[in-house]
Amino acid sequence: MIRALALLLAFVFSADCLLGQNPAGAEWSKDRDASAVLVKEKDANVNKPPKWEYGLNGGYAYRLFRPGRISDVATKNYIDDLKSGFAAGGNVSYFHWQKVGFGLQYEYYQGNAASEDGLKEKVTIQHLSGSVIYRHYLKNHTTSVLSSFMLGYQPYQNKAALNGDQLTFTGRTMGWGISVGLEQKISRHFALHLTGNAMMGAIYRMQRKTGVSTQTLHLSKDDSVDLSRVSLTFGLRFF
Repeated sequence: MIRALALLLAFVFSADCLLGQNPAGAEWSKDRDASAVLVKEKDANVNKPPKWEYGLNGGYAYRLFRPGRISDVATKNYIDDLKSGFAAGGNVSYFHWQKVGFGLQYEYYQGNAASEDGLKEKVTIQHLSGSVIYRHYLKNHTTSVLSSFMLGYQPYQNKAALNGDQLTFTGRTMGWGISVGLEQKISRHFALHLTGNAMMGAIYRMQRKTGVSTQTLHLSKDDSVDLSRVSLTFGLRFF
């Protein structure tokens, strides 16, 4: 009798332990699974490719026009100064598909030069264009390579001065370009961007304005104003 009672108590005790342990294990497992799901959802939200992107950028630009024959160092330095400048701009992009999107881009270029004989030039070139963009994410899902083709409108202005005489040359033309950029996400709504651009275009007709008159100039291919340039810019992207 006593032996049977002891066996019964041992069975009840063992069952109670099992029943007490299983819920705790189940709860721990459920909490762990829920945490894993939350982490995965958070990572998915951070790494999800954005549909809209807004950017600002600025950096160095260099014009690619070929000057005439250079006979002295002073002229060479003047041309180098005129070619070198800065570029700044902004863009907005919409990706209807994960890898392909469309955008609007604006770029402002300015270059200045001054010679010892009093000649000064201040050149500005603007570019407003539409673009087709291809976006490829690397394996880490936070770094992407973006390449685009741009086609749009380019106004040109050159304010020149010599011995007190002021001249302003203006023109406009269509232009096109390509760009390749590397984008690194910092957070869900912010990224850093490094971009290389190459822009093309030429002016064949321009206006020359003085203090008393305005004249339209028609330029041949050899005398046209080459607007082609390259730039390297660093920027911020917002999603």
